[in-house]
Amino acid sequence: MPKPHFMNTLYGLPILDHYNKLQASGKEQHAWAIILEVFECFGKEGPEECAWYTLVMALGNDSDEIEARHRSNMIFFYECSAVLFSAVYALHKNRPTTKHGKKKKK
Repeated sequence: MPKPHFMNTLYGLPILDHYNKLQASGKEQHAWAIILEVFECFGKEGPEECAWYTLVMALGNDSDEIEARHRSNMIFFYECSAVLFSAVYALHKNRPTTKHGKKKKK
């Protein structure tokens, strides 16, 4: 999978290095490293709050007066979310299967 072009707010951060390694190798260890980075950055409640704020701003704001800090936070959250979803998908794709090809239930 080619590297997305939208990762500019992640440059210089460990999450981008883990993402690039995940894309190159598909190894689960890099997916887990991404998940750790996201939750260290946002905490337990942060992702839900950022997603909610982004949704409210996108759907309910009819002015161009969103503060630059909030706009930057929304972009950063979007980019972290994209990387997180890649990590979670890699974990999903690599989970053990049964003899019949179905994923094991946990």
